[in-house]
Amino acid sequence: MLKALGLSELKGRGAVVGVLLLLVAYGAGYLVRNTGRIDLVIYTSRAVVGADQATFEVGGTSYSFETSVAWTDRSGTEWSSGWPDCLPKLQTVELVRFGAATVWHDNVGFGRVLWVDCRPVGMEG
Repeated sequence: MLKALGLSELKGRGAVVGVLLLLVAYGAGYLVRNTGRIDLVIYTSRAVVGADQATFEVGGTSYSFETSVAWTDRSGTEWSSGWPDCLPKLQTVELVRFGAATVWHDNVGFGRVLWVDCRPVGMEG
C-alpha cells in the first residue's frame, strides 16, 4: 500500500510540474509574440487612389491600404472601417492626413495605412 501511495503522489507531482511547464511555455510564447510593437506615425501627403486601393508616398516609402481602413470623416465622426469619402476612386488627392506604420516580416517592411483623416488639413482635432 505504501508503494501505491508513493506512485500516486509521484503522478500527482508530475501532473503539477507538467501544468507549470505548460504555463511557463505559454507565458514565454506570449511575451515573445508581443515584444514587437507598431508605432503609428501621422503624415500628410498626396494620395493616388485606384479602384480599391490608395497609396501615399512619404520620403521614398509607399504606404497603402486596400478596400477598407479606419477613418475620420469631415465632421470628425470616426469610422472603424470602410472607404474614406475624401478619397474618390481613380483620382489623385492632394494633402490627405493619415496614420501609417511599417509592418516587418523578417527583414522586409511593408508600409500600411492604418487610419485616414478626411478633415481639412489644419482643422483636425
